[in-house]
Amino acid sequence: SELVSGFNIEYATGPFTLFFIAEYINIIMINALTTTIFLGTLYSIYSPELFTTCFATKTLLLTSLFYESKHLLSTSPLS
Repeated sequence: SELVSGFNIEYATGPFTLFFIAEYINIIMINALTTTIFLGTLYSIYSPELFTTCFATKTLLLTSLFYESKHLLSTSPLS
């Protein structure tokens, strides 16, 4: 079971927490970069706060899509 768990067994609580948080922060940052490069921005010149709303919405949608696909692929039998 130690070979399967990876860094869950190898590190104590503090370093494991940092690795765990860093993994999810990297996922969110990659989705923000993907939003910036590929999805573009649609906002009006007269309402600049709409830029932040559109950007956050697109990033959260990509992040939730990534998490859902990660969950579905990890629970499905691929034998």
